[in-house]
Amino acid sequence: MKVNVKANQLEATTNNVKGLCTVTFGDSFAVRNISIVESKKGGNFVSMPSFKTKTVDDEGNPIFKDIAFPITKEFREELYSKIMESFESKEPVEFEWE
Repeated sequence: MKVNVKANQLEATTNNVKGLCTVTFGDSFAVRNISIVESKKGGNFVSMPSFKTKTVDDEGNPIFKDIAFPITKEFREELYSKIMESFESKEPVEFEWE
């Protein structure tokens, strides 16, 4: 299956979200609003689209649940690396997944 990744850098953000990404699977299904987030320790990571639940953790912070997410470790690693590649190069990236 052909997977297309297109990440956009956000200009002048007031939070730690540095970019947004859309991933299209086989020209048939798309996932939007995958975030590229700057961590508190520096560096960026990928955050899948999620929603805030009504529950909180032990420290009183809200718990978020992913709406869409990779099932296997291998696909997650490949997808996240391609998202970061597109974000850093400012160009769309395409790859094949079986």
